[in-house]
Order: sequence, then C-alpha cells, then structure tokens
Amino acid sequence: MERDRQPHVAYLIKCFPRLSETFILHEVLELERQELSLRIFSILPPTGKVNQAAREVRAPVTYFPNGFPAGWIILIAAALRRLLKSPGTFLRVSLEAIVRFHHIATPRHILYAAYLAEQLEREGITHLHAHYANTPTTVALLAHQFTGIPFSFTAHAKDIYLSPRDTLAYKMKQARLVVTCTDYNRQYLTSLLGRDDTASIHRIYHGLDLRHFPAPATASPVPSARPLILSVARLVEKKGLVYLLQACRSLIDRGYDLDCRIIGDGPLRATLEQQIHDLALGDRVELCGAETHERVIQMYRQATLFALPSIVAENGDRDGIPNVLVESLYMGVPVVSTPVSGIPELIQPGHNGLLVPPGDSRALAEAVAQLLDSPRLRERLAAAGRETVLAEFDTSVNAQRLLALFLNLEPAPSRTNRIATFSHPPANLGGVHLSRNATRKVG
Repeated sequence: MERDRQPHVAYLIKCFPRLSETFILHEVLELERQELSLRIFSILPPTGKVNQAAREVRAPVTYFPNGFPAGWIILIAAALRRLLKSPGTFLRVSLEAIVRFHHIATPRHILYAAYLAEQLEREGITHLHAHYANTPTTVALLAHQFTGIPFSFTAHAKDIYLSPRDTLAYKMKQARLVVTCTDYNRQYLTSLLGRDDTASIHRIYHGLDLRHFPAPATASPVPSARPLILSVARLVEKKGLVYLLQACRSLIDRGYDLDCRIIGDGPLRATLEQQIHDLALGDRVELCGAETHERVIQMYRQATLFALPSIVAENGDRDGIPNVLVESLYMGVPVVSTPVSGIPELIQPGHNGLLVPPGDSRALAEAVAQLLDSPRLRERLAAAGRETVLAEFDTSVNAQRLLALFLNLEPAPSRTNRIATFSHPPANLGGVHLSRNATRKVG
C-alpha cells in the first residue's frame, strides 16, 4: 500500500478490548496486518478477562477520562477550549444536540466529543470510524460536527433495533459510509432512508481471525465423558437459553445421557440458575461464566454439538450473526440455531447446520436428538460448516473490503445513494496517555 494514500484512521469503541467483542479485536489486528495505521479511542477501559490476542495490537489506545472529579475536569476543560476556538460552531452543535436531538446526545456525549475533537485535530486524523450505532456513533457524529472530520460507523444488532428509527436515519445521513454485518441489517437500515436521502451502506460479514483458531486438521475433538451440548452466549433474553434448558430436561427424560455447558455471563444469570434448580438439572447443566478465548477453544474441542436458540426479545433486541456460530462451524462442531435475523445467511438447514423455530423447546430437543443419534450427520454438517467459514467469514478477506472503503473515501460526501453488498464477508486513562508498549500490557 502506498503510504501517501493511507488515510489517518481513528477507531472509536465503547470498551476496548472486550471479551465479548473479539470480532472488533480481530478486525483491528487484520487491518494492521494489511498495513493500515490505526489510532484507537475507547470510551471505557477494559474490565475483567481480556483476550490474550490484545497484546498484539500495535495502535496506541487512549481511554477517555471518566473519573470524578479529575476526569470531568479534563472533559470540561476540553469543551471550554473548543468553545473558545470555535464559539459559533460549538454553541450551534451543542444546542442542536440538546434541544433538537436530545434523544441522540446528552451533555456527557458533548463533553466526550469535545475531548475527542481535540485529540483528532492534534494527531491529524483524517477519518473517524465508530463501532456500534449508539453511544460511540453519537460521539463520533458530534466530533464530526465540531471539526468537519468525516466519520463512518459499523452497526451490529442491539444498537440497530433498540435505536429510534429517526435517530438512526439521521446518523446514517451524516456519516460518510455505514457498514453492517448482515444483509438482514442492511435491508432494515436501507428501509429507514427516504428515496432522496443519501447514504452508503455496505454489508461486510464479521469474520474469524483464523490465526487464533486451531487449523481444522489439528482441531480433532477431545470428547467429554458424556455427549456435551455447548453454548456460548451472554445471559440475556435474545439468546433463548431458557428454551435450551427446557430442551435438556426433555432429552434427559427421554433417556439421553448428556451434559450442557453455557459459557457467558449477564443479567439473567440468577433467573437461569433458578430454572436449572427447578428443572433438576444441577448435575447436568453448568453456567461457566465468562471465559477466555483459549478456554472457549478447549470447550469447542470437547463439544458434541453447539446450540444457540436465539429469539427476538420483547424489546425488539435480536442477534445479527453471532460470531460463536461461526467459531463453532470452523472448529467442526455441528450447530443447532434458529432463523432469526441474519443467522440463515450463515446456516443453511441440512447443509451446514440445523435451524428450528425460535421459542420452540420441543423442536430444539428434536434437532439435538437428531445430532446425538447420528455421528455421520454431525460429521457431514461439520465439514460443510468449515467450508462455509473459509469461503465467506475469513477476517483477512473481509478486512480487505473494509480497508478498500477507507482508501476510497471521497473528499466530499457523495450525492448518490449507494447500496453495496460484498459476497464475502477497529492516550488517556484519567488523562494519562498509553504508549504502544503500555497498550500491549492491557491483554
């Protein structure tokens, strides 16, 4: 890549690195491998366990100051400097955000944006890219309005379907381009724009950084004592785990000798623990909590099959294409899921996995039983699943598409509506700058 063609790209992320968002980490690493120089801004510092691959990130990471009072003093000082530098722009943007677009921005967002704007201008950033269409994109939008630096964003799942439609449309109109991870999402986002509105919406699948997974030839299973049903999910409604527990009870009552492990944590943990108790599954089902990437790999190798019975939650939240399904397919673990959102773009029933109606524990139990009863079916689905991942969900391929978008950014917004689909599927901590070496210690 010619250095003079490189944009100076900054990534804005709510929390980096985050164990449940390895796809962002892998995207950052792959863009760096493809010689894009990145700068990362994270609104929040990481908490809990962190993927060890975060050590490989070369980009400097700046964490927004958030503590009280020191962090707020830094943010307010940045806002005052912005006010003195461009009083008209600062007042216009801030007032519009608070009065007209109060559903998009709060005073905290304005302070974040003023702080970020100062950092972007100081470092000569030419493009800002946010992950998630909610808070990060709100801050990116305001920073763009303060500075004129163009921005784009990647929209995923909850951030799309829990955002007010007019808010999301406004953000898309202001962005230079929008990326999303499924055709299902792309069609929904497109529907929010009027016929004469301008937007550039691109579908690029999330992918796996295959360097961080065992090659299929070396990923032979390490079977557990009993057949093992594995699920990796945040403990939230949209994952449909209550139906998985009901299916386990049904299967055991039918004479199947099995174990189930659920990796992940979340607000429904107590509810699921109570359900496990009520269904007398305490000796068969384990809620493992959050685990590192390396431990999850070990679990994949022990699993007989993977189950993720996703549903559309009552508030409208839903999955896109859960990355754990992609991981399972690549690791040779046959999958049972549901045709919610973008999942059918990954799973073709009977070819590389099984799909059952959402919220139907009986159908889920039948599909699991079908896999438990047929090693040959499991082997066939697993082989086809690996081929699907290699063909469409390789991060190195998908990151090339994202890099091409960054390299081909126009100097001024296009006035044509461009909808693109690719066939293949990124300092201060309380005011203290993190160097590259310090960044690597995050992991």
